[in-house]
Amino acid sequence: MMSSEFGLVSEVQEMHSLKLIFVLNLVILLTQIDGRKICYEEDRKGLLELKSFLERQQVNGSDNVLLPSWVDDPTSDCCGWERVTCNSTTGRIVELFLFNLNGLYCFATVASDLPNWNMTLFQSFKELKTLNLASNCMRWKEKQGYLRLQQLETLDLSNNGLTSSHLHSLKKLKSLKNLILLGNFLNGSFPVRELSPFENLETLDLRMNSLRDSPIKFDSANSSKLKDVMLSWNYFKIDIMRFLGSLPLLKSLDLSRNNMEGTLSNQDLIPFRRLEVLDLSHNQLEGDIPQNIGKLYSLKALYLTDNLFNGALPVPGLCELRRLQVLDLHNNSFQGTLPPCLSNLTSLEILDLHDNLFSGSIAPNSIPSQQFLQLLYLSNNDFEGSFSLSSLFNHSKLEAVTLGSRGNKLQIDNGNQAGNPLFQLKELQLSNCNMKNAPHFLLNQHNLSWVDISHSMLNGALPSWLLENNTDLKSLSLRNNSFTGKLDPLPQHPISVMDVSYNYIDGHLPKDFGTILPNLEYLNLSYNFFEGELPPSFCAMKSLSILDLSFNNLSGEVPKALVENCTDLVRLMLDHNNFHGEFFSSNFNLSNVIVLKLGDNAFTGSLITKREFYSGMVVFDVSNNNMTGEIPNGIDASVLLLQNNSFQGQIPCEAFHNAQVIDISHNFLSGPIPSCLSLDNFAQVLLLDLRNNRLSGNILPLVSLLPSVLKFLLLGNNLFSGLIPRHLCLLRETSIMDLSNNSFSGSLPSCLSDVAFGNSHDFSVEFMFSYEGYSRGVDVFYYVYKIDFVTKNSVLPYTGSILSYMSGLDLSCNNLTGAILESLGKLTSLHALNLSHNRLTGFIPVSFSSLSQIESLDFSYNNLSGQVPSELVNLNFLAVFSVAHNNLSGRVPDKGQFATFGISSYEGNPFLSGLPSEKNRSQVVATPLPSDETEEKWYYVDRTSFFASFVATYCVVLLTLGAVLHINPYWRRRWSQFIENCIYSCYYFVVDALRKLATNSIN
Repeated sequence: MMSSEFGLVSEVQEMHSLKLIFVLNLVILLTQIDGRKICYEEDRKGLLELKSFLERQQVNGSDNVLLPSWVDDPTSDCCGWERVTCNSTTGRIVELFLFNLNGLYCFATVASDLPNWNMTLFQSFKELKTLNLASNCMRWKEKQGYLRLQQLETLDLSNNGLTSSHLHSLKKLKSLKNLILLGNFLNGSFPVRELSPFENLETLDLRMNSLRDSPIKFDSANSSKLKDVMLSWNYFKIDIMRFLGSLPLLKSLDLSRNNMEGTLSNQDLIPFRRLEVLDLSHNQLEGDIPQNIGKLYSLKALYLTDNLFNGALPVPGLCELRRLQVLDLHNNSFQGTLPPCLSNLTSLEILDLHDNLFSGSIAPNSIPSQQFLQLLYLSNNDFEGSFSLSSLFNHSKLEAVTLGSRGNKLQIDNGNQAGNPLFQLKELQLSNCNMKNAPHFLLNQHNLSWVDISHSMLNGALPSWLLENNTDLKSLSLRNNSFTGKLDPLPQHPISVMDVSYNYIDGHLPKDFGTILPNLEYLNLSYNFFEGELPPSFCAMKSLSILDLSFNNLSGEVPKALVENCTDLVRLMLDHNNFHGEFFSSNFNLSNVIVLKLGDNAFTGSLITKREFYSGMVVFDVSNNNMTGEIPNGIDASVLLLQNNSFQGQIPCEAFHNAQVIDISHNFLSGPIPSCLSLDNFAQVLLLDLRNNRLSGNILPLVSLLPSVLKFLLLGNNLFSGLIPRHLCLLRETSIMDLSNNSFSGSLPSCLSDVAFGNSHDFSVEFMFSYEGYSRGVDVFYYVYKIDFVTKNSVLPYTGSILSYMSGLDLSCNNLTGAILESLGKLTSLHALNLSHNRLTGFIPVSFSSLSQIESLDFSYNNLSGQVPSELVNLNFLAVFSVAHNNLSGRVPDKGQFATFGISSYEGNPFLSGLPSEKNRSQVVATPLPSDETEEKWYYVDRTSFFASFVATYCVVLLTLGAVLHINPYWRRRWSQFIENCIYSCYYFVVDALRKLATNSIN
C-alpha cells in the first residue's frame, strides 16, 4: 500500500516538473514573439564600448568598416552579431572571435611600435569561455590591471606584440586550459614563472617567438595538467627536453625548427613514456636514434625530418613502437637496409623515409602491415636490386607510393604482376627507377591526382591513357625518359602541371593543344624534337604561368596572342629553337613575366622600352639573335644576356640596378663609358662581359663603380685606351680578368697582386621560385657562369664548376710598357697569364717560380731581355710557355715541363741557346744510307697496309659508336646535342668572321 502511494506521489511530482518546463519554454517563446532578444544588456553595451575603442585605434584614413553588424539598436540581438557566439540557454556571450580585425599583417620589428589595447573592456563578458584576439598587432599596458574572466578556457593572442611581462596581467585566469601565444615577442628563457598561475593549463603554444634557454628552476606541480606543448621556431637547445620531461601528463611535444644541435641521448627520452607525438624535425641533430626510443610505448607519431641523423635505424628499439601511426624520417642520412621488423608496426599509417642513404634491396617483409598503411615514401635513396610492385597489391588503404634510387639502381618489376591491386592510389612517384614500360597496374587506377615517373628509362609511346583514366589528375611528370612518337592525340583534360621534357617526342604540336588542356599552369616540353610553328591555341590556356619549349626545332613567328593575352605567364622559355620575327610587338603585354629566355633563335627588332616591364625581372635572355637598336634605359634583370646581337649606341645610364650577370658582348656598342653611370648601376654585379664591341676611352669611370665582389671582368676586343687604373686592384675577389686587344698604355699597376685570381668558389647564381600550383616543393633555377677565355693558345669554354680550376689575367695585345712586376709572383692561384704583344722590357721575374698553379704563361712579342729563369722548371703544371720574339739570351731550361716545349716557344730570340732543335741534332748520329735508299723519304709508308688498317679501324669505330648509341639512350641524347652544338658553333664562327670582316672594311 505504501509503495503504491509512493508511486502515486512520484507521478504527481513528475507531472509538476513537466508543467514547469512547459511554462518556462512558453515564457521564452512569448518573450521572443514579443520582440525582446535573449542578448544580455550588459554584454551588448560591452560590445559597443569595445567597438568604439577599436574604431579609435584604427589608422587614420583607413577604409576598413569595423564590425558593421555591431549597431547601437536596442532591437538588434547581439547574439546574432558577427564574431559573437552566445550560450543558447542563458543568452550570455561565450565566444568572441576578434582575430585580424583590420585585415592587415603585422610588420613591426619591436613591440613598442604597436598600439595598446584596453583589456579591461572584456570584463563585462562574465561567461566568456573563448577569446580570440590573434593577428591584431596589439599589446596592452603592463600595469593596466588583471584580466578577470573566471570562466575563460581558451585565449588566442597569436601574432601580436606581447612580451613575457604581459603574461602577468593574465594570472587571474584560473580556468584557462588553452593559451596560444604564437608569433609574439617573447624572449629569454621558457616563461615558467609567468605561466605558473595557470594550474589548469592543458595546451601551450609558444611557437615563433625568440625563446632560447631552459629555466634554471622549474616546479612541474604548477603545470601538472599540460598535455600539448608547441615550441617550434624558437632557439631552444637540446637540454629543454630534460626540463619538459618532468611534465607528468605530456602527450604532444613540438620542438621543430629550433636549430638544435648535438645528439639525442637515451637520457633525453626516458621521461617521455606517456608521449604520443614527438616532433624534432628541421633541426641539426646528428648521430643515431637512441635505442630507448622503444621505451616510448604510447608514441603514435615521430617526426625527425630534415636533421643530420645517420647510421642504421635502431633495431629493435624502433620496432617496439606497436602504437606508432606516423614515422617520418625523411631528409636525413640514415644508412643500411630497411629492417624487416618494420612489418611489426601494425598500426603504421604513414612511413616516410625518402631522401636518405638507405641501401640494399627493399624486401617485401620490410613494408609495414597492409591493414592501415596509407602513405609510403621511399624515394631518393640508394636502393638496388629488384622490387615487385605486386607485393603492395594487398594494401587496400594505400593512397600514395614513392619509390626510387639514385643512379637508377632499383629495378621495378612490372611485367609479371598477378591480379589487380586492392588500392586506388592518389599519388605515385617511380622516379629514378629502372623500368622499360609503364607499370601495368596503372591501367586500373582511376583516382590518381599526382604522378611522377621521371628518369626511369621508359620508352615507347607517351602514355596518354593516364589522362583518359584519371579525370582528377592534376600533375604528370614523365621527364627524362625515352618516349618517342607524336604528342597527339591527347584527350580533353583539366590537368594543371605537365612535364614531358628530355624525351624523343617529335612532330608538330597539336593545333588544339590549348583547348584540350585549358587549365594548364605549368607546361614543360623542352629538350625534345618538336618542329613546326607554335599553335595559336596556346593562348587559350588562360592560367598558364610557366611555359618551357626550349631546345626543340620549333620555327615560325611566336603567335601575337601569346604575348598579348597570356598575362599570367611568369616564366617563358623559348630559347634554342628556330623562331624568327619581332617578339616585342607594340601590343606586348607580358607584364608579370620574370624569366624570359629567347636566346639562340633568329628574332629581330628592338627591345621593349617600358621600364616597368623590367621591374622584378630575374632572367632576361635574348642572346644569339638578330636584334637591333639601342639598349633601353631601365633595362634590368638579375641575369641579363644580350650577347651576339647587333645592338648599337652607348651603354644606358639608368640600367643594371639589380643585375648580377651582365653579358653584352659581341655587339656594336660604341663610345666612351657614360659619365652618368652611378654606383647603383653595378652594385650587385658578379660577371660583366663587354667584349667584342667598339667601346672606347678610359675605363676608370666604369671600374670605379664595380663592386669588390666582382668575379669576372671581361673587356677584351674593344677600343679602350689610357692607363690601367689602380681601381682594378680593389676587385679582390676577381677570378678572370680580360683586358686584351685594346690600346691600354703605361706600366702594370703594382697592386695587381692584391686580386684573388682563383680563390672564388661560387660558379652559379641561384634563384628560388615557389610555385603555388600542384607541383611539389620549390622550383630552383640556376644560371651557371659560361666564359670563353684565351688560354693555352686557344679559346676555351669554361662552365660551372670547371671554373674552380680556372683563373686568368689577359693583358695581351695592348701598348703596355715598363717591366713585368715581381709582385705578380704572389698570384699563386693563377692558372693563365698572358702579357704577349705589348712593349714590356726588363727581365722575366724569378718570383714567377712561385706560380705553383700556372698552366699557361705567354710573354711573346715584347722587348724582354736577360735569361729565362731556370727556377721556372719548378712549375709542374705549366703546359704552354712562350717567350717568342723578345731579346732573351742564355741557355733555356731543359728540365721538368720545359723538356716538352718546342722551338716555337723561343723563336725570334737569336741569342738563346740550347733550343729544342739544337738538342735534338746533338743527340742524333748520322748513319750513311745506301745510294738506292737515300732517295726514299723518311716518312715513307706502305700505302696498301696503311689504307687497309685505316678502313678496318674506321669501320670498327663506327660500329662501336652505333652500338653504344643504340643501347644507351642517354649517350644517344648527348650525341644529338653534340651534333647540334657543332652546327651552331660552325654557324656562329662564319657569322662572326663575316661580321669582323665587315667591321674591318668599314673602319
